[in-house]
Amino acid sequence: MNKLKNLHIFTAELPYEKDQPVTLFLRDNFVRVDDFIMSLGQMSNIPPSRLYQYENGKLIGTKEFIKNNYNSGGLKLYFFYIPKALAAVTWDLIRALHRIRFKCDIFFAQHFLPAFVAVILRKLGILKCNKIIFWMFDFFLIPPQFTRSLYYRGIDSIHNYIRKNVDEIWYTTPRLAESDEIRFGRLPEKVIKRFTHLVFFRRILAKKPTAVPPLRLAFLGSLRKNNAIYESVKSVEICVKMGMKVELNIIGSGPEETTLRKYVKDNNLTKAIKFYGFEDRGEKIAEIFSQCHLGMSLYTADPYGPNWHLTSGRSRRYISQGLALIVSTVPYFAKYIYDFNAGIIVDNNPEDVAKALKRIYDNPKILKKLKKGVGKLYKKYQADNILSKVFEEMLSS
Repeated sequence: MNKLKNLHIFTAELPYEKDQPVTLFLRDNFVRVDDFIMSLGQMSNIPPSRLYQYENGKLIGTKEFIKNNYNSGGLKLYFFYIPKALAAVTWDLIRALHRIRFKCDIFFAQHFLPAFVAVILRKLGILKCNKIIFWMFDFFLIPPQFTRSLYYRGIDSIHNYIRKNVDEIWYTTPRLAESDEIRFGRLPEKVIKRFTHLVFFRRILAKKPTAVPPLRLAFLGSLRKNNAIYESVKSVEICVKMGMKVELNIIGSGPEETTLRKYVKDNNLTKAIKFYGFEDRGEKIAEIFSQCHLGMSLYTADPYGPNWHLTSGRSRRYISQGLALIVSTVPYFAKYIYDFNAGIIVDNNPEDVAKALKRIYDNPKILKKLKKGVGKLYKKYQADNILSKVFEEMLSS
């Protein structure tokens, strides 16, 4: 894709990856890009909101805003910390837009909050932009718990308003688009629908792992129960009891970290399981992954969880770095793993996972076949290829 002169993009995103594929693409293909990173997320230590300003791919300015902290739960979390964080980020987003005099060609929202703010500001005549794009990669069903249900009903109302007032919505999976239509009805004719599918990260060159054994596994993500971190740890525990030389490298932090570390220590698993803590540097993640043979991508079957509809961020990162997957049936991403033979699909059960790992441990040649599938999957849905095609379609229409 050729550099697009005379186009100024403002984008807003969550702080999970410093090498976020969409933002890198925008920075490298548009003359002016302002990237607002929000102080929101499920990390235990959320960085402050920041604005990075680029011209011709070079950083020309930065601004740091408020740092949020909402390590809490229950009523205090949903009725104080989260509203406070959302209000602070909204104010900082407005301050960031003020730095560009509320003018840009395209406002590219990578989260519902900036999409909502952009729509409101444009309706008020404050924001001057030709197009607002909402990149939808998340979907929330209404859970039964009182506090959480109120929170998600609020998101629902905002989302329903956004989808009627942006210029385009880009979905990451067909199921996400279908679920969105079932929940809210068909999009207005004026709102254009496009698909970006998987948008894999740019591959960072790193060394290849040594031969099996030991069988080295990676876990990337927030250490929460619904990320099946306990199932991943117990799978390794079973493998160790079976006499396998296996290692699990855990990258991430979260509410279960202290309990997990204690479990690993109490069950004499410290040689088999290593904690790296939270890490968002792509180069460091790639370095750790270069030691591994498989990525663990298990999810609990939560009927109200979003992963039935989504591509799974950690799975995208594994494939981007050439790792085949051990993936449960829950994330929509499992469909791509099946279609391309890029991993092994299992039930989210430690015994079943351990059996699958034992098959590979006993016959490491399976990894070569899976890696071929990984290569084909990555090539088809690499971010620059997908985004170049979608942007060209949009700009030529």
